Amino acid sequence: MSRTNFTGPTQTMSEDAAPLEPVVLEAGDVTFRLEQGMAIAGSSSRSDLVLVDRTVSGRHASFELLPGAVRVRDLGSRNGIRFLGAKVESVVVPIGASVTLGKTLVQLRRPADGAAAAATDDWHGLVARSLPMRQLLWRLERAAKTDVSVVLRGPTGAGTEAVARALHAASPRAKAPFVVFDGAGARGDLLESELFGHVKGAFTGAVLAKAGVLELAHGGTVLLDNVDQMPMDLQPKLLRFLEERTLRRIGDTKTKQVDVRIVSTSQQGLERAVEQRLLREDLFYRLAAVVLDVPALHQRREDIAVLARVFAGPKVTLSPSTIAALEAHPWPGNARELKHAVERSLTLGTWENARPVDGALPETDLKAAREKVSGAFEADALKALLEKHRWNVAAVAREAKMARSHLYTLIQKHGLKRR
Repeated sequence: MSRTNFTGPTQTMSEDAAPLEPVVLEAGDVTFRLEQGMAIAGSSSRSDLVLVDRTVSGRHASFELLPGAVRVRDLGSRNGIRFLGAKVESVVVPIGASVTLGKTLVQLRRPADGAAAAATDDWHGLVARSLPMRQLLWRLERAAKTDVSVVLRGPTGAGTEAVARALHAASPRAKAPFVVFDGAGARGDLLESELFGHVKGAFTGAVLAKAGVLELAHGGTVLLDNVDQMPMDLQPKLLRFLEERTLRRIGDTKTKQVDVRIVSTSQQGLERAVEQRLLREDLFYRLAAVVLDVPALHQRREDIAVLARVFAGPKVTLSPSTIAALEAHPWPGNARELKHAVERSLTLGTWENARPVDGALPETDLKAAREKVSGAFEADALKALLEKHRWNVAAVAREAKMARSHLYTLIQKHGLKRR
C-alpha cells in the first residue's frame, strides 16, 4: 500500500491560533511528556519515547508539538506509521487520538496539570504580560538549563534574536560570548570563512589569520540566523561540526575542539525547507532538538504598552490615548515596527507606510490607525520636549531640528498649553 500525507481536520488550523500546551505520548507503561519542539520515538535507547517492539525501527517517527495537535512524521521506518487505519508518511494527530508505530499504539493525551506558564512577566529583558509570552518563558526557562540545540520560529520583527539572547543570559554559558551568524547576510564564498575562520594565505585576500564565529563563541552561544537560507555546500561542514564539535580553519591542517551551544532562527518551518530541499534532513534533526515559536505582536497585545514605554524611555510619559491607539494598531511588522514607530515619533518625524499582510486590516483602515498612533506619539513627544526646555520654543526647535513656525503649528494642533 502506498504511503500518503494525511493532514486530517486539524491541518486547517493556524499554528499561530493558539498557544502550545504540553502533550503526553503514551505507549502502554512507557510515557514521554512533550513540552516543546520535537521528540523521537523508536526502539533505540537514545529515543525520547523508547518502544520495546521488534516491528519498530531505531528512529521510527518524530512527534512535533502544534496547537491542539501533534504532527507525526515517518523517519524512514521499516513498518511505517498508521492513523485511522491508513499508512501515512506525515499526519497531524489531534490530542486524544492515537497513532500506530509498527504494532505499537501511541496515544496522545493532555497532562493532568494542564497548560504551563511562567509566573514572571520580565525575564532577562523579555516583556511577558501576555499569556502566549509567559508560556514561551516557561519553555525557555527549562531549555536554558540544558545544552540542547534550539530553533526559534517567528515572523519578521517578532524578536527572535532578543529571545535567543535571553536564553543565553539565563543559561550557565551567560558569562561567555554570544555571537550572531547570518546565514543569508554575507557573500556565499565568504560564509565558510565567517563560520569556521581561515589561516593567513588560505585564499586571495586572506592577509591575516582570522577566527570564525564558532571559535569566537567558545564556551558560549552561537545564533545561526536564517539557517534555512544557508548554502547547501556549507551544510555538511556544519553538520560535521555539530556531530564532532571540532572545526578546521580554511587552509589549516589542524582541528580545534570548540564548545558552543547552537540556537537557530527560521522565518519558515524548517520542515518546509527540508521538503523544498533547501536544508538537509540530517542537519534539521541536529538543529531542531527543541523548537519554540515566538508569537507575533498582535497575539500579545497586553505587551504592547510595556514595550512602547521601554522604547520611548523614562523621560516620555505616554498618555492613555496613545496606549489605546497603539493597542488598536495591527502591527504587521511586529515589535520591530513598534520600535521604529516610537523612534520616528519621538523625533517628531513622519509615520512611514507599512505594507499590509494577510489577515491585517485593509489599507484604508491601516492608514487611519497609523495617523492615530502617529498623532498620539507626536503629542506626547512634543509635550516632553517643551517641559524639558521649560517651554523655550527656540531651544525645542533646535533640538527637534525644525522651524519655530512649524513648532507653533504643532503646539496649536495638539492643543498643548503651559502649566
